Amino acid sequence: MRFQRFDPSRCDFPEPRVPVLPAFGWQSFEWGRHELFSPLNLDTEIRWYTRGRYALRDAYAQAGVGEHSSLLAPAYHCRTMLDPAFRLGAEIGLYSLTSDLTPNMATLGKRLASCKKPVKALLATHYFGFPQALEALAVFCAEHGIALIEDCSHAMCPGPGAIPIGKTGDYGITSPYKFFPCEDGGALWSNNGATLPNFPQRSRSLIRELKGALHSVQRAQVLSHLLDIKTLDAEVDALKEHHLPTGSDIRESAPQLSNHYDKTEEPLENLAWSRWIMRHTKVASLISRRRDNYRKWLETVASLPNCRALYTSLSSDWVPYMFPLFLDQPEVHFYALKRLGVPVWRWDDMAVSECSVASSYRLHLVHLPCHQELTTDQMTWMTSAVSTVMRQLPGGVSL
Repeated sequence: MRFQRFDPSRCDFPEPRVPVLPAFGWQSFEWGRHELFSPLNLDTEIRWYTRGRYALRDAYAQAGVGEHSSLLAPAYHCRTMLDPAFRLGAEIGLYSLTSDLTPNMATLGKRLASCKKPVKALLATHYFGFPQALEALAVFCAEHGIALIEDCSHAMCPGPGAIPIGKTGDYGITSPYKFFPCEDGGALWSNNGATLPNFPQRSRSLIRELKGALHSVQRAQVLSHLLDIKTLDAEVDALKEHHLPTGSDIRESAPQLSNHYDKTEEPLENLAWSRWIMRHTKVASLISRRRDNYRKWLETVASLPNCRALYTSLSSDWVPYMFPLFLDQPEVHFYALKRLGVPVWRWDDMAVSECSVASSYRLHLVHLPCHQELTTDQMTWMTSAVSTVMRQLPGGVSL
């Protein structure tokens, strides 16, 4: 399998001025304890992991994915969605997506037939918290004897709306540290009579628990003194005046496992400290603040040139993970945003596929934070920075 990878090593990008994921803060907690996974409303056994990638490994293995079989995964993906299948020695086939990141059902049968080894599982992802309707995909999987694995790592499960996130697939996994201000966390559950692994997992040591709590406090320190919107015009003008190094886009036959996958973490539970945080987080506030911040992003980019929101409305059944923004010319605007210290993510290390959507989104679709721990000053600075870059750096400007 070949990969297309963006190498930023020459760029010397600064550290983001705003946390990408929610950081620990006492204002987000309630002292009254609620059930640990009550926001997911899952009446099933849950197995805990340090990260969702290790939950995926066990889900793949339970479904029969291995050396003599295949996994079907979405063409738009991060490497950690594929790593667990590589770890099991499986073949991976990539299926195409439509522009809103729903599976392209018209081409799925052909993709299934092209796999050299029997397909045992199909991975479906609820991108950015937007709930995918998986009924047709579930029927397809049932007709072909394939386990449906629901990737809810971008989602609150099942969510406040009508689509039951996490309840359609034979297995579901999530990464709660992306929503809760905790240090780690992955979870696996089963539906439809599917079985979970029965081997024991190892708890974390007291020293590791203490280190986790200390790191939570350290992450809560914000760089508010760097968030001055009055200097943005001058900072962007400075970018135009200096020719700065750009990154490299490399196509390669990559090693099977990326450096994000640590085999030693496979048998570990997540921190008890992380589960304490989840028990005491104000879930209603988490949901409402994320939705408010997403709306602020929508209002900001609605009139901006050179970009567009991937999802232009916020339905009642969506608790957003990130704000996905399509950049018309990432070779200009991605670099500028990164050099300003805007916390921009994108999936630019991706397996090569025939999917034109994935090929485009790899570099053009960026992920901006909208989590509940963002302050008013942080949101104002980020939206101002994006507005300034998009308006002052027209297409064709070379940085």
